[in-house]
Amino acid sequence: MSEGSKLKVVIEWGSMKHVAEGDADTVLKEVTAFIAKVFPAFEPLSKILFTPDYMAMLTDLSSLVNIGPNGEIILVRSGLSADQAIGLTLLGSQIASKIGKKQSDDMSVEELASSIRKTSKTVRNTVVEMCKASLVERTGRGTYRITTIGMKELLDDMKAMLESEKNQQGGSY
Repeated sequence: MSEGSKLKVVIEWGSMKHVAEGDADTVLKEVTAFIAKVFPAFEPLSKILFTPDYMAMLTDLSSLVNIGPNGEIILVRSGLSADQAIGLTLLGSQIASKIGKKQSDDMSVEELASSIRKTSKTVRNTVVEMCKASLVERTGRGTYRITTIGMKELLDDMKAMLESEKNQQGGSY
């Protein structure tokens, strides 16, 4: 957002009206607070709902996967298992699609193999197992996308892995 640019959201519910204005984070907090006040069940409900925050994912996953200028998915981290690498790459593809860098969120076996630097056979075998576990879904002949279950599991695993690495680095001084 350029300097001086502000986001403005107007919410009307019955006779109530709320205007939130400022940067995206401020507006989101105000809107969430308003909804929690108007709908008291929202706060407990929001604790059980999984709503992907793609902008937060960009920050959290930037040390693992990058999105190129043409929407190509670049796996930054080496040494990951095939399923972790495929999951991260498909998550990157979904994020790239959501932010307008790619037209669709699915990837072919060949694209995945190129991105994770593994053979097509390894990718095919791994995505079959990931489909059985509902982590990935087939979208067409030889194309796949990450599922919501896959996204949640991958994010939890990656956060734990990054936290563990951070703790190891902190303890090594």
